[in-house]
Amino acid sequence: MTSERDKLISELVLKALDGDLDSLNAVEDRVLRAKAKAALVKAKKDPKAYKAQFSAVESSTEKSGQKELTEAEKKISELVLKALDGDLDSLNAVEDRVLRSKAKAALMKAKKDPEAYKAQFLAVESSTEKLGQKKLTESEKKISELVLKALDGDLDSLNAVEDRVLRAKAKAALVKAKKDPSGYKAQFLTSANTDLNPIIEAKKTVAKIETLNSKIKKLSMISFPGIILNDDVELFLQVSPVNWYSFAGWLKSEPSLAFDSLQCQTGFDVGDEHLEARYNLHSMSHDHYTEIRIRVSRKEPCIPSVEKVWRIADWFERETYDMLGIDFSGHRDLRRILLPEDWEGWPLRKDYQVQETYHGIVIPKMKEGWE
Repeated sequence: MTSERDKLISELVLKALDGDLDSLNAVEDRVLRAKAKAALVKAKKDPKAYKAQFSAVESSTEKSGQKELTEAEKKISELVLKALDGDLDSLNAVEDRVLRSKAKAALMKAKKDPEAYKAQFLAVESSTEKLGQKKLTESEKKISELVLKALDGDLDSLNAVEDRVLRAKAKAALVKAKKDPSGYKAQFLTSANTDLNPIIEAKKTVAKIETLNSKIKKLSMISFPGIILNDDVELFLQVSPVNWYSFAGWLKSEPSLAFDSLQCQTGFDVGDEHLEARYNLHSMSHDHYTEIRIRVSRKEPCIPSVEKVWRIADWFERETYDMLGIDFSGHRDLRRILLPEDWEGWPLRKDYQVQETYHGIVIPKMKEGWE
């Protein structure tokens, strides 16, 4: 059975072959985007054969429909619940490597807030008893809601979606919706005329449970009032760069949080003249996770360094500086780590232009066939 990732790549390639490169370029997942572009280069050699091959794969999986995916999601949830209760053997015993890896990935997320995950699973299970296959309809409904918000000017909700496949599908749907916004809205209102009250009620039940990020925000208001900027903290904490170093030290030293491990730190050009650094923190003692995001102006991209809090931040911050030009003030050795010191510009900024030569060596433009 073709994976969701492979299917998404095929859809992006088909759209690109039909002249829609925007959907492909809008994919934020760099690995997925690179694979799709590589597949596009191959597909351009014989577009008709590629389309015929895709149609054959589609027709061969038609019989399995969406029910197979729903069963897989249910199986993953059951394995995650067992693992949260201490039964890891059931998960490790799964022979299907793809299913096992997805379950392990879901388990990592569930460990951030086990109680909320359990409550959400039970609520959704009870709410979908009468709705049958409307679990997948919920995914479509979520995409429609994100597109509607984007059409009304709220792109942040769409960009904040952590599910990369869902985010890519929503962006692709947005490209289509922009061609006829009024028609899309009318279509959504018609299809939304369904009784989804049980799901809405389930979401309200889950919302009442205090999440880890809600707890962090409450605790921070005592020593760091106003440092967390976002109201909806379900997915991440948007933090002010002011006092970030002290706040980071508190996140590590506060006994009920104990974020002693910085697992990843990276940066993004989020557009609108802003750059953003993101930090994925983990507590070894509590086994919980959170994500910190700090947004700064492109004109003054300065964030306090935390390499004295988490020593591993040394190379993380140097790479982010190298690729995006974010200045981590207080870093003991802030210099490029991948490129030579005299390289011009910041490669991961959206307005980056590759220099023509470097010390007399002509620099080839590797992506010429993709544009």
